[in-house]
Amino acid sequence: MVRIQFLAVFGFALACSATYGQIQHTEVPLGDTLAEALANGSLTGDGARPFHIRVEVSEPENPQSPYQGTFEEWWISADQWRREVTSKDGMRQTIVVTGVKKTEKDEGDYFPVWLRNFVTATFDPVPNAKAWKTAGIMIEQTTMPNGAKSDACARTKGSVGSAGRESTVYFNVCFDDRGRLKFVGSPGYSMEFHDYRSFGKKEIARKLIDNPESGTTLVGNVTVLEDPLKATSAGDAGDLFAPLPTNDDKFLSVQVSAETMQNLIAGNPPVVWPALRSGNVRGRVAIYVSADTKGQVREAWPINADAGVDDSLREQAQKWTIKAAVDSAGKPVQVDGPISFAYETRIENPLPQLNDAEIRQLATKIVDPVWPKSVHAGLVIEAGISVNEEGKVTGTGFHHTTAPPDAVMAVVDALRQWTFRPLIRDGKPEYFQGVVKFTVGQ
Repeated sequence: MVRIQFLAVFGFALACSATYGQIQHTEVPLGDTLAEALANGSLTGDGARPFHIRVEVSEPENPQSPYQGTFEEWWISADQWRREVTSKDGMRQTIVVTGVKKTEKDEGDYFPVWLRNFVTATFDPVPNAKAWKTAGIMIEQTTMPNGAKSDACARTKGSVGSAGRESTVYFNVCFDDRGRLKFVGSPGYSMEFHDYRSFGKKEIARKLIDNPESGTTLVGNVTVLEDPLKATSAGDAGDLFAPLPTNDDKFLSVQVSAETMQNLIAGNPPVVWPALRSGNVRGRVAIYVSADTKGQVREAWPINADAGVDDSLREQAQKWTIKAAVDSAGKPVQVDGPISFAYETRIENPLPQLNDAEIRQLATKIVDPVWPKSVHAGLVIEAGISVNEEGKVTGTGFHHTTAPPDAVMAVVDALRQWTFRPLIRDGKPEYFQGVVKFTVGQ
């Protein structure tokens, strides 16, 4: 499984609360902050009230995207609820829980990870919450003289893969200035939480955002959140929670370790590493793979990458088949998990490397970062950026930056919205890279 090593938390390392010129830095236990965030912002956590929710997932910038789905849940208590999940390709899952009895009806041949992550974010936003709570980590928050508070983040490091091909992976959890959950990230699952609004005594995020790969932004919008009795008449409530006539739970998914996944794909052709136009010619790369009950790989998402070799790796991975897996009762199950590789390749036809002025000259839309109030004026942040032949940002990166995480996130959020006219070289549009400079207060 993933091996985890706890690192220093983002921010300044202070041993206690301290005040410098009315700017206060306060350390608090991560476990307490996370427990409070989940208590106040989780639909099914402590103090939960009955609800009916509907979430619509799409890729707003691509109306023809295959990443489209909806899910809906009517929840009275942990012992009485109904959930319906559908995707654009015809997959449908219905689950009814009444007392100790759970029944399920599944239609289609695969439940996608990208959609499952939105379901997870809605009902169990921090799947590894217990590990975070018991880690003994302290997080720091900065309070400005006007009372404004900074975001607060914690980060841990782990590794996936066997000796000789281990890749470093990261786990993150972030909170906004009011202590609400803002971001959770881990191999195979990441989500941003936005647009909090009241629901009873809780505040619930009404917009969920996932960026599973560069250039793909998936958004889950909460279109309905209400008392469940408003969605059905009292006479229909019994039918809503009536057990289903069959119990076809074929979408059971089992997460495996990188070592197990490595063994499962062993019968496939070896990976052919492409020549690169920039970056490192040797390194480690990890992807997250999901296969259906017949062993066909259906999804492959980047976990970390050097120099873009993950795109080719993922294309090859989606042609793999693995040994079909079964549970203890012999029933076929979906399988997903990370896998890591060591690669070595070469540079051919190097990419154009542009400076800040050249990049800005090509930009057709520039969005300035919205700087957190805790970031001091004059701070300079340099961000790497990659832009494809259509003028779309495909990636951002930071090398050895000492900027606080909330400032880095502000830059990333801004650069995602930039657009460009193509860079033309020899009469043809060119993919390019470069560095953009930002100065706080300018």
